[in-house]
Amino acid sequence: MTQKDKRIEQFFKNPTSLNYFQIQKILLELGFVKIDAKGSHVKFKHSELRYDFIVPVHRNDCKDFYKKLASKLAKTIILNPLPCVLILLFSTALL
Repeated sequence: MTQKDKRIEQFFKNPTSLNYFQIQKILLELGFVKIDAKGSHVKFKHSELRYDFIVPVHRNDCKDFYKKLASKLAKTIILNPLPCVLILLFSTALL
């Protein structure tokens, strides 16, 4: 098992034990794109998400809520990529 695999496994088991920079590295490895926003906020985009994931970062860390939310978003993309795409296609078809 590589260090990358161990880090991702820890991210899914207990995301609150990681700091922001470790979570950022994992999200980038999973295909997210980091977009710097104004001030202390950082945006992450992924092609399979309909919306941006915005994280406020203060003192080089973020709240546990955002760490858990990042883990849930990554799980949905890795485990169920098709429903995210179908929701996106269905929502654009209604417009």
